[in-house]
Parts: sequence; structure tokens; C-alpha cells
Amino acid sequence: MSTHSALGVKLSDGTIVGCYVHYDGSTMLNRVNDFIEKYTATALVTLIIKAQKYGGIRSFHSPSDYMDYNSKPETDFLDDGEPYAINEANWNNDLYGVPYSYLVDYSTGEVECWKKYDD
Repeated sequence: MSTHSALGVKLSDGTIVGCYVHYDGSTMLNRVNDFIEKYTATALVTLIIKAQKYGGIRSFHSPSDYMDYNSKPETDFLDDGEPYAINEANWNNDLYGVPYSYLVDYSTGEVECWKKYDD
């Protein structure tokens, strides 16, 4: 079963660059923080723009081999043939009914996480 989410970066001018993420939406906070720390918010924006062309991300910054959690984290894309971009105009919309949203502040690298539904 997959837990969908939205991942975005809020730029200093208020615009949002975001995409849909298919798997592991409930557990992404540590991986988003790790990505920002190891790379940068700029690298995340670049990754998200690439993901938009593929319809989003299948799994974000997850171990490359699910049997070996010591492996290097990788991101793979949906590649469903339907480009999809999340921006400031549709960030607060249903976004495929995602229960989690992660928004990175470009200037500070801080991550806000929203949970749409209570367990």
C-alpha cells in the first residue's frame, strides 16, 4: 500500500515548485531533511522540476535496495507519461487526495509537514 504526499519548495517570492510523491508519504520528513542537509534546497528544486515532467516521484530519497537499508538513498520517478506540476495556485487543493504535504522554505531549509487526516 502506498501513502501519497506532495513535496514542494517555497521560493523567496512566494512561488512554490512542487510535485506528487507516490510512496512513503507518512515517513518522508527525515528523508527531506537529510536531502537538504546533504545537498541543498536548490538541488531539491532541480529534482522536483525533473519529477514534474514524469508526473511526480515514485519514491523519494529511499534506500536503493529495500532489503539493505545501508545502501545509498535514491529517488525514482513515476514516468506515467502525464506531466504534473504543483505550484502556489494548486498547493492547497486536493492534489490527488494526498494525506501528507511537505513544504521546504528555500531561504532557511526548514520543512513544514501537514497531515490531512487523523489516524
